Amino acid sequence: MQDSQEWIERLSDLRGQGRPCAVVVVTGIRGSAPREAGARMIVAGGRLEWGTIGGGNLEQLAIDHATALLGEGRRVSESVVYPLSEKAGQCCGGEVTLFFETFHWSERRVVVFGAGHVAQAIGGLAPYLGAKVQLIDGRSEGEIQPPLPVQREFEVLFIDAPEAEVDVIPASSLVLVMTHSHALDLEILARAMKRGVFPYLGLIGSERKWGRFKQRLSQRGFTDEELARVRCPIGAARTSKEPRAIAISTAAELLEVAARLALEGVDSQIDE
Repeated sequence: MQDSQEWIERLSDLRGQGRPCAVVVVTGIRGSAPREAGARMIVAGGRLEWGTIGGGNLEQLAIDHATALLGEGRRVSESVVYPLSEKAGQCCGGEVTLFFETFHWSERRVVVFGAGHVAQAIGGLAPYLGAKVQLIDGRSEGEIQPPLPVQREFEVLFIDAPEAEVDVIPASSLVLVMTHSHALDLEILARAMKRGVFPYLGLIGSERKWGRFKQRLSQRGFTDEELARVRCPIGAARTSKEPRAIAISTAAELLEVAARLALEGVDSQIDE
């Protein structure tokens, strides 16, 4: 007999591995059937990953259908009725309704332009953010202050033209701009605003800095509506200018955004 909680644990394992999968549940029975309502299995990689809905040809048909749904690359939920006839390779003579639901896992990405004090502190919070954090900086590693930790929870990309990365990072990324240069901040921000797809775009700095930036961005043709999408100053609270305090406040804000996106059904795996 299947453990009533075991399937949840297996689903969590697959999520942690980032492996797309489908849950198949027996939701209806008419006449004789190989399993009771509520029986379920998990399909991943074209094969049975966990559980059973009774074995035989019915199970194989369900695996094939789940695999086909996963091949569509999008979230799908649907019910399919299977007559248990000789055509289906069954002789029970009944009818089974199966519910299919697919899961395309993708870890949300937080992209931070800059690798200074606050950026590194945000990177260290990656496990709590439940996201992949990437720091992008135009300097060499030896030029970064403070020095980057050898063991770190985040990735760092050293690249000559950080602003060019704006065009290739996933559209679902939560983006933060905090480089060592105000001029570079402005170029990255303008490029991100022009792309106009990121669910969160934040700029570190004071209201005074944002006032100057708004003036320059307006001169470049950006509208008030586009400017309103930028978060500056960043963070859920303004309690301290200490880097770790800013990082924690910003992480809280990012978690709020991620939760809102989840409620709205915005999948992080769907990108341009």
